[in-house]
Amino acid sequence: MSDEVICSSKQQELVDSYFHSRARVWKEIYEREDVDALIHQQRRSIVLRLIDNLALPPESPILEVGCGAGLTTVALADHGYAVHAIDSVQAMVDLTRQATARPGTEHRVRTSLGDAQNLPFSDNMFSAVLALGVIPWLHSSHNAIRELARVAKPGGYVILNADNRWRLNEFLDPARNPLHAPLRRMIRNIGARFGRNASTPPTQRHSPMEFDSLLSKAGLVKVKGVTLGFGPFSLFKRKIFSNKIATNIHCMLQNLADRNVPLLRVAGAQYIVLATKLNPR
Repeated sequence: MSDEVICSSKQQELVDSYFHSRARVWKEIYEREDVDALIHQQRRSIVLRLIDNLALPPESPILEVGCGAGLTTVALADHGYAVHAIDSVQAMVDLTRQATARPGTEHRVRTSLGDAQNLPFSDNMFSAVLALGVIPWLHSSHNAIRELARVAKPGGYVILNADNRWRLNEFLDPARNPLHAPLRRMIRNIGARFGRNASTPPTQRHSPMEFDSLLSKAGLVKVKGVTLGFGPFSLFKRKIFSNKIATNIHCMLQNLADRNVPLLRVAGAQYIVLATKLNPR
């Protein structure tokens, strides 16, 4: 077994364990009122609006990779789509099954365990493929994006997001600044060697330009891209604003970003992309 496969397997085990232990937290995040929860709620709203604007026919097949607690799956089913929802964590699949086990929804949804880097589907199956909050946690972004593109129909759509390497809230905190990332990785690796493992697995970050390049290499063409999320702001990893002030700051900066104000328009915490799969020539 190659070192690449071993690293990928270990990363997936860490991620699965983390999300298994925090499955309920990822359900509650859509009910909380802090700024981090608000950003996740707005991400879901943006994606559902993107889907609506595609005007896909009723019963169009949609794949949701990383379905989590199932709230997006429910919304897609309520909109009349045939949804296949997968997650690599059984606790998340169970939550999705619970959320969709109601009249009017359950017949439109199928759930199963699945790996984003090795999807158990044939080529060209889905009119749209969603992967929210998935790519940052994977060992190989390239493999996963290629898989998302593979199972989308030619002319179909892929909606996914990256954690933005140049997010403003971390750039302003000396302890989180991306320019210091190599030093932090070295310290983390030394800690891991001595058995001090962080409770949260490390995530991958991409700049919007880097992420666009990955999409292009997988045969996807960006239709729309936005960054979302300003906060919570911190100083040496300690939050410096109350929740109310933090929420107001986020809303103000997000409004400016949405109006394409230079720098701010690419400085949100998450980069959300709608892409289409090229038709073969």
